[in-house]
Amino acid sequence: MVTANKLQDLENMSCLIVDDDKFSRTFIKTALYQIGIKTIKEAATAKEAVEQLANYKIDIIFLDQQMPDKNGIELVQDLKRSPNSGIDRIPIIMITVDTKEKTVLDAKSLGIREYLVKPISPIALKKRICNVFGIKDH
Repeated sequence: MVTANKLQDLENMSCLIVDDDKFSRTFIKTALYQIGIKTIKEAATAKEAVEQLANYKIDIIFLDQQMPDKNGIELVQDLKRSPNSGIDRIPIIMITVDTKEKTVLDAKSLGIREYLVKPISPIALKKRICNVFGIKDH
């Protein structure tokens, strides 16, 4: 278990799920609720993600790689080129079915902190979130 004050950190966290698949967004959202994260924004496209980032304080992003308008890697590249995006301070966890080595390496080179392959479990998701924020999950 996380300690009470660290659990509080999770409860106060605001996250953004970027995935074109509604089922995947719902599944991730349910997993986040189970681990205590309640402030959840959603985006079905890269364009929606940019709008959400502009309008809300986001602490962590859960990002799909394969989307119709722009893939996850391209979205992060665009955000990094935008001086006001604040993307460098927001940890990103990629959640995708894409296991190609090039995609994983591209994600890492862009600073994407964790990489989860679908289907995911709430336990695996919590572990990655704790890793990203340095929370001891014992």
